[in-house]
Amino acid sequence: MSASTTPSDADQFPQTVEQARTDIELTRQELRETAGELMSRLNVGERAREQLQDRSRVALGVMRANPVAVAAGGAAAALAVGGLLTWRIKR
Repeated sequence: MSASTTPSDADQFPQTVEQARTDIELTRQELRETAGELMSRLNVGERAREQLQDRSRVALGVMRANPVAVAAGGAAAALAVGGLLTWRIKR
């Protein structure tokens, strides 16, 4: 047999019952981890909620750090909306 066709130690069957039990337990653990990862990736609603909470925390941090800039931005937005509404009504 050449080196490329020789089974490695990981590919061999367990030789004892204890090795088999250990192998089974490791396989179960890997499957649990894989299933948990798949569940978290497929739960779009929960991921969206987590992203919203993270972004909300960042926005609140920015607002608390720069209250004057936030107030000025809010005032500018209110003026823009008011001007747009006034222009739309007069038209």
